[in-house]
Amino acid sequence: MKNSMKITENDFQLISVVIPSLNGNYAKLLFLTGEEYDKLKRTSKSNSGKGEGIYALYAESNMYHDILTSGTGMLTRRQFDELLKNGYNSKMQKGGNGAELKQVD
Repeated sequence: MKNSMKITENDFQLISVVIPSLNGNYAKLLFLTGEEYDKLKRTSKSNSGKGEGIYALYAESNMYHDILTSGTGMLTRRQFDELLKNGYNSKMQKGGNGAELKQVD
């Protein structure tokens, strides 16, 4: 049975990822396959009501970091490390102050 979660038409999704404790309110833009994005959404939804410490926030966006009206979520540090850390660290991006955004150790 096919997964009932929405997969984008081209089976990919752009998301803006913010790690407030690391880079303030500056986000990195990540490109995920539909499968990766579905896993991210399922994992984020599993955090609801658990009161766990939130490490990273994400939102569906476009290449200009314009946040779309749907598709927001949050991850714990362990979840971030498992799902997004490699992609986040491989992306070089500058913040509004012109400095490179920090990598996650």
